[in-house]
Amino acid sequence: MSEHQNQDPTGIEKIEESVLQTEQFLEKNLKLILSVIGVVVIAVGGYFGYQKFVAEPAAEKAAIALYKAEDKFITGQDSLALKGEGVAAKGLEAIIKEYSGSDAANIAQAYKGIALYDAGKYQEAIDALGKYEGKDAYVAPSLKRLQGDAYSQLGKYQEAAKLYEEAGKQADNDAISPSCYIKAGHAYEKLGNKAKALELYQIVKDKYYASPESQSVEADIIRASAK
Repeated sequence: MSEHQNQDPTGIEKIEESVLQTEQFLEKNLKLILSVIGVVVIAVGGYFGYQKFVAEPAAEKAAIALYKAEDKFITGQDSLALKGEGVAAKGLEAIIKEYSGSDAANIAQAYKGIALYDAGKYQEAIDALGKYEGKDAYVAPSLKRLQGDAYSQLGKYQEAAKLYEEAGKQADNDAISPSCYIKAGHAYEKLGNKAKALELYQIVKDKYYASPESQSVEADIIRASAK
């Protein structure tokens, strides 16, 4: 993902550079996870019976349209993924509009938010990601964390910190939560609230001790503890 635009005299940006490659890896895998969910939308419909698609033909059309659009998305052709290639290959924006309320439209909303973030359209990405509906412990909090990243890019650290914390709590697992709390801590440090930052770093060390971040967070704890 992109580096923060604002320069930070405390040196937090230098620390964040060390997790940049990890963030890029997570984003790529988020795309893959979402694409699998997209396939499941089609597979589940077939599994539970032809009658569902007879009764709800729009759901089938939406799933097929998503299948075509996500190929562009996964391969990084974000503009084509968003706008599509005419009637034969609808873009994410058209899928969201035409099949509102469907599972495929919900996944398309997540794709759209990620694509807009990658394009540097942070406010639009925030708006799009906020419309995704999900309560799972991996995709939903990862998208919320990305919203936080977008706010950080805009220099809105209070909003970013709030979303990072929410994402960490929603995930409550070693894979997602530690990075969320560390990002929240960095945001609070930028806001001058070292006490809150230290509290979040300590959560990573104590609660998520099996995660790789439980070791790297030591540097954050030392920095936030310094007077």
